[in-house]
Amino acid sequence: MYPGGGSDPGGTIEILQRSPLTSPILSLMNRSAASPDELVYNDQANPVFDSSGAYIGSDQWPTILRRLRGGNIREVYLSFSTNGTEYMSDLVAKNRAAALKILSSVKNVLGFDGIDLDYEGGDYSPSSPIYPVAAAATAAGLKLTAAPYTNQSDWQAWVQFVKNHSGTVAWLNLQCYAGGKYNNPGDWLNTGAPIVAGTCNNCCCPQTNCTPANMQSLFTLWRTGTGSVTSACWSGTPNTRPQAIGGGFIWVYSSIKGPQFSDYMNAVKTGLGG
Repeated sequence: MYPGGGSDPGGTIEILQRSPLTSPILSLMNRSAASPDELVYNDQANPVFDSSGAYIGSDQWPTILRRLRGGNIREVYLSFSTNGTEYMSDLVAKNRAAALKILSSVKNVLGFDGIDLDYEGGDYSPSSPIYPVAAAATAAGLKLTAAPYTNQSDWQAWVQFVKNHSGTVAWLNLQCYAGGKYNNPGDWLNTGAPIVAGTCNNCCCPQTNCTPANMQSLFTLWRTGTGSVTSACWSGTPNTRPQAIGGGFIWVYSSIKGPQFSDYMNAVKTGLGG
C-alpha cells in the first residue's frame, strides 16, 4: 500500500475493494532502526514522519489512500507497532505539539479514520505507552483500535480511559492465534468495546494453521456456538451459545494474497453469517 520498491498499491486496492473487507488496517508504523528520530512505514526505506512532526513520506501516498475507499471499504486505520507506540508516547512526553502534529496529519493529510495500537510490550497498566498515545489520538480526532491477546482487565480499563476522554474505541482486534490461540472472543465481550476476532493461516507461536474451510468453521463456531474446528487452527474452549462478536480479521494480508485471498475472505464472511 506504499509506493515504490516494486509495490503495487493500485492493484492491491482493486483486490481489496472487490472483497468483503470493510476496514483495512495498514501496518506497521515503526521507530526507524537507522534513524531513531523517524517513524517509518514497515521498514527504514519508507520514512513517514520525523520527531518535529513533519510529514516526510511520499507525496503520492495521500492520493493512494484516498483511492482506497470504495467497494465495501468504509474506514481505514493506521497501525503502530510496539516500538511505534513507544515512539509516540516518548514524543508526547517530550514535545506534545509535535506528536499532535503527526496525529493530525494522519487524519487530515493521509486521511485515516483512526489508529490501531498493535502494542505487545507487556505493560498495559496506566503507566503504559497506550495511555498517552490514546489521549493524544483522541485530541486529534482519531478513533482507536488495539490488538490485545492477554490482560483483559487492563484493556478494559484502557477502553474506559478512552471513553472518559470522550474518545472512541471502535473495536478491539482480539488475537485468537499464535500467543492468543486459546482466546475465546465470547470471554471478552464485556471489555467495553466491540470484539473483532482474528486468526491466521500460518503463524506461530504456538503454531496456528487455518485453511479457508477451517476459518469458516471457526467463525461459525464463535458466532453460533455450534460446530467444531481442528486444534491446529484454534485451541480455545468453544462457547455453547451464540456470541455477539463484531467481525473478523486475518493476520496478515501478505500471508493470504494471491489466488487464495478470496477463499479466505469469503470464509470469514460466511462464518460471520454474511
